[in-house]
Amino acid sequence: MSEVEIRQVLREDAGWKKAFEDFYSACGVRRVGRRRHAYFAAWAGAELAGHSVVLFDKGRWVMDGLLVKPEFREKGIAKKLTEARIRYAVGQGAAEIWYACEDGNLVTTCCHLRYGFEKVCPAHHHCSIATAHWYRLKVTPALFRKFPALRPGEGMNAYSAV
Repeated sequence: MSEVEIRQVLREDAGWKKAFEDFYSACGVRRVGRRRHAYFAAWAGAELAGHSVVLFDKGRWVMDGLLVKPEFREKGIAKKLTEARIRYAVGQGAAEIWYACEDGNLVTTCCHLRYGFEKVCPAHHHCSIATAHWYRLKVTPALFRKFPALRPGEGMNAYSAV
């Protein structure tokens, strides 16, 4: 298996959109529309191995749409896609970064908890055991001391245009 490279999608052309739609064909992914956003893709050669998005929605940065193909899982791809999204949101001035996840998705929850995400119920939501739960990461100097690679500008050479 070839090495996987994480790249920001800078041009959403017809070829990329087809690859994106094929990638998510088995599961629904919400469209970002005209909201501020950034897509990140994991490529193993010419194959799309993973994908994620971070978007500015209702006054906050939200991570969404993380998916890694089964044959590429447990190789650190989700971690790299998560770090790319955090770094991007921080570079856009985010003081907090959010994501929603069901309690049963332990792989995703554990991945995010390591960065300091905390489970919260946002204002105007009615959280219960049966609903998806929200997690929030506060962007603080302590975050960058623990994870220097999350600082905007750090490690950005690994991310290039698709």
